[in-house]
Amino acid sequence: MTRILVLSASAGAGHNRAAEAIRESAKAYCPGVETEWVDTLKYTNKVFSKLYEQSYVWMASYSPSLWGALYKQAGKNAEHKKINQLIELHDRLTYRKLMEHVEAFKPDVAICTHFLPAYVLVAKRVSIPVYVVITDFDAHALWVVKKASGYFVASDEVKVQLARYGYPAGQIRSTGIPIHPVFSQESPARETTTKPNILFMSGGFGMGHMEEALERLLAIHLPFSLTVVAGKNETMRKKLEKIAAGRATVHGFVTNVHELMGKSDLIITKAGGLTVSECLAKRLPMVIFSPIPGQEECNADYLLEHGCAVKARTLDVLDYKVLELLENPARLDMMRRACGAVARASAGRDILRHVLDENSARG
Repeated sequence: MTRILVLSASAGAGHNRAAEAIRESAKAYCPGVETEWVDTLKYTNKVFSKLYEQSYVWMASYSPSLWGALYKQAGKNAEHKKINQLIELHDRLTYRKLMEHVEAFKPDVAICTHFLPAYVLVAKRVSIPVYVVITDFDAHALWVVKKASGYFVASDEVKVQLARYGYPAGQIRSTGIPIHPVFSQESPARETTTKPNILFMSGGFGMGHMEEALERLLAIHLPFSLTVVAGKNETMRKKLEKIAAGRATVHGFVTNVHELMGKSDLIITKAGGLTVSECLAKRLPMVIFSPIPGQEECNADYLLEHGCAVKARTLDVLDYKVLELLENPARLDMMRRACGAVARASAGRDILRHVLDENSARG
């Protein structure tokens, strides 16, 4: 039995969701393969883990421009001393406990959905192949682990980007971003009604300006059904329920996003790599709401270029963008077809098959 260790780091929800997607894809498509998923931040000390995880969430929520500036600067200076010190600190704090786990599990292959665990394994010269999965439609320079065995990326453009950072193009596979297998299941036919269904999602942690955004959406004069997902932010959920006052269905954290997407005609969402990949798989046109500078802007650019989304840069134009699409069903249908053309719903399965084939060829 082949044993695959999937490693992530919980800086934002996407890296963990990609790791979970690979594990669930193995269960669904690869009998005879045993997988284990580990969030490597659990193997470091609590102070480092909390700071690393919460710093991104805080900047994304309260100072997105600061995050965008740091993202851009780090991309220019991937060899910068401070960045290397951060990676080395993570390596030192994580190494012993993580390597004990690696030795206990005895994997044949490691797949990393974040660059930090990949740096740890490569630096310690583990005897197994180490693959890296990039979880956005952008290859940031920090993700270049030159001794990794191979990369899996979202698109051919990201493959070109990564190769220009000096990583061998022949070891980069354009598979798409891995998403849970449930998103590849065919949704029931959308009911033909007089009212389109709109899904408004905040992301796993909840995002700012949702209250005012909901008020503006509810003021749109055309009829539609609205479902709102507030994520893990329970305070936000209660505020949104009060604003909705029965005019919209409001949820907190949900586990049936694939079903909600399958019933929807349009989604208003942030531009996380996993979320937009799920939308593409469900052929769901998107209104990208106030994308965070950095990777979310790159994801939004990809969607706009391929006709899958429109972007509401600020709250001031959100209701206008939604109304514009509601008044143009033909454009929505065109966007739906565009989503289907670039969707990579089987990315998790394809990644595993490449890994298993290469591992088998090594003997």
